[in-house]
Amino acid sequence: MTTVGTDPLPRWNGITEPMTVLTNVILGGFAFVLAARLALNGAAQGVAASSVLGGGLLATSLAAFLGAVAHGLDPRSDAAGRDRMWRAALYATGFIGVGTVASVAFFAVRGSTRTAILVFAGLKLVVYWINVTRRPEFRVAAADYGGALAILLAGTVYAMVRWHLPGSTWLIAGVAVSVVAAVIQARRIAPHRHFNHNDLFHVVQMAALYCFYRGGMLLVDR
Repeated sequence: MTTVGTDPLPRWNGITEPMTVLTNVILGGFAFVLAARLALNGAAQGVAASSVLGGGLLATSLAAFLGAVAHGLDPRSDAAGRDRMWRAALYATGFIGVGTVASVAFFAVRGSTRTAILVFAGLKLVVYWINVTRRPEFRVAAADYGGALAILLAGTVYAMVRWHLPGSTWLIAGVAVSVVAAVIQARRIAPHRHFNHNDLFHVVQMAALYCFYRGGMLLVDR
């Protein structure tokens, strides 16, 4: 791993930010496996909450793989390609929030309230896409996902008290671990110069995804 010229980005065999690329690929593969298992379980059990939460994990997988490509492209030789992949990753991230919010509509409420939450999830995606088109920054994606997590937490607590929701402890743990990951990203906490805040964020986020997966496997629809 080397630093070329005045460009601080580390490189290895022509790949920029190799550790970030690697952790993104691992995150993407891990999320894909969890998403497939969760979606298949939801389909087999007829639980929409599990299926749509699995959809959110699938979006996480796609965003991670696109992010890996973006980080791996050299901005000196392919700045346009790097920008396209980065924007694609940000757009894909919007579907994570949709799956997260939509799951609440199925495991916490019924009737018109469910419909309202699903409509809100769709409108939230449109607003996010508009915002991220104007400002293609990770902080915009983080704010959108943070809002989705707040809705998930509120819905989980409500369903836990009202319905004794199975899997609620795992979902709450997932939100808590996601907050830790967000702090790492925001404060740029890096344990080593070759393992930066992005890399650590990916590793901690995998723990959060596992919690969401375990909770999702136990969900039931209202």
